[in-house]
Amino acid sequence: MRAYALIPARSGSKGLPDKNIMEIDGIPLLAYSVLFGKSLGIDRVLLSTDSQKYAGIGQRYGAECPFLRSAEAASDSAGEHHILADLDARLPKHGIELPDVWVWLKPTCPFRSRDAVQQALRLLENDPSLHSVRIVTAADARIHRINEQGFLEPYFPALWPPERSKIPRTYLPKAYSPFNLEVFRHDGWKERGALFMGTRIKPIVLPCITGLDIDGRDGAEIIKALIEARPRPEFVARYLHA
Repeated sequence: MRAYALIPARSGSKGLPDKNIMEIDGIPLLAYSVLFGKSLGIDRVLLSTDSQKYAGIGQRYGAECPFLRSAEAASDSAGEHHILADLDARLPKHGIELPDVWVWLKPTCPFRSRDAVQQALRLLENDPSLHSVRIVTAADARIHRINEQGFLEPYFPALWPPERSKIPRTYLPKAYSPFNLEVFRHDGWKERGALFMGTRIKPIVLPCITGLDIDGRDGAEIIKALIEARPRPEFVARYLHA
């Protein structure tokens, strides 16, 4: 089974400019994903970016970047299926066979488990009915929203007893955050479009540190503090590959 790691790193972040290459402990952020991909021992580690500067950084740490991302795949509204379409159309023209499986490594999530990815690859190889595997972390279903009047209310009011202000976490069904890492088949994504990972998705539940993501200044400061702590805590070192 031919497997490629893919780091999608667009340069146009608005909330935290150039977050994908911000330095943490002397290493550009996207390099953590490249080095993790290299540590998996799979066929290729590819970087998809619209920036020559980002491409140079990825290549310096061992990723391949045979071309810059197309304008359509690099727009503010582009989704993962647009990136897949760009790769599908252009990799063969550069002499690179398309993979059987993608290991999708979000560049802003530096904490990962090699064992979990290897388990995901085995699950897909041994069960042809699976579309994909997602690494997930436990989440809290007791979230609220601010309504039109400016007041807090439960995001899932049907699950929240109206006579109670607080409830224990165990009162609601278990919830999981699925935005950490995905391993999915290349075959079939065209037919599914934006539902590129399909519907038969097997979860692998990991500790919450693997769900930490740099989406703004707060997340960046938390992750930077964890990685740059000396001595580095064991629970951080266990999921950091650099």
